[in-house]
Amino acid sequence: MLELRRYSDFSLFKRDVLPFLEQHEGENNLPLGVIMNMKPEQKPLYMGTVNKDGKLALVLLQTHPRQLILSKSLPFATEEIEEIAKKLYESYPNIPGMIGEKWLATALAEKIAKLQHRRVHIQMKQRIYALKKVKRPASKRGVLRPAQMSDMEMLCQWFIRFCEDVKLPTSAEEAAQAVQGAIANQQLYVWMIDEEPVSMARWARPTKTNVTIGWVYTPPEKRKNGYASDCVAALTQQLLDSGYKTASLYTDLDNPTSNKIYMEIGYEPVMDSMLLLFVKEETT
Repeated sequence: MLELRRYSDFSLFKRDVLPFLEQHEGENNLPLGVIMNMKPEQKPLYMGTVNKDGKLALVLLQTHPRQLILSKSLPFATEEIEEIAKKLYESYPNIPGMIGEKWLATALAEKIAKLQHRRVHIQMKQRIYALKKVKRPASKRGVLRPAQMSDMEMLCQWFIRFCEDVKLPTSAEEAAQAVQGAIANQQLYVWMIDEEPVSMARWARPTKTNVTIGWVYTPPEKRKNGYASDCVAALTQQLLDSGYKTASLYTDLDNPTSNKIYMEIGYEPVMDSMLLLFVKEETT
């Protein structure tokens, strides 16, 4: 028996789902990190759970305007996915898209798209990696330092280009706000060569034992020098030294270079993920 429950009380939702999500911190780094770092003035667009035979089986959360987050779930049969799709569509008919484990996100999106009379657009094929120990440390040729407000103009440009690379374009205003916040919170770092910033990375979404790395970007003219690898390795080691047991990150599966360098650092695949959007059927 499947039951979909929609929440309006964030505190109650958080209490009910945290133990389930924490069973797989690496795979659930996105929903778990979002929930644990929500500000009091923020209100999710959607909060829900699916119970299977009385046990929590799936967590649903939306804070971003474009996608509903699906947690790592218990197994579901094909007919159960169809039932979840119907219940979710009744509860939230205008789902814009979803991000979650490949098998579930793909199957659920296909069913919901039919109900919406839309089609599924694959925005990104992703892989989630997790690391417990850095296997290849950063080289000695450079140094990692926190980003500073004097880097603001350059890092805003880097962030805009990073967003273009991951097919999630942003405006100059949004970039400035995001970068300024990351600098203020000491989350954004740059890799320095001869006192020049050549690559960046940010940590975010800390949970009890895990932290996520993102915004990994090297400008085109500085690529193929291993700067991103050094930057990520150094930041990962710093985070582990500060007390986190694991670090995790998302990659674009269409970028084999980044997947290769992360595995060389010591990151191991834990789950394939899909970012899917619902778009209007093309008419002829």
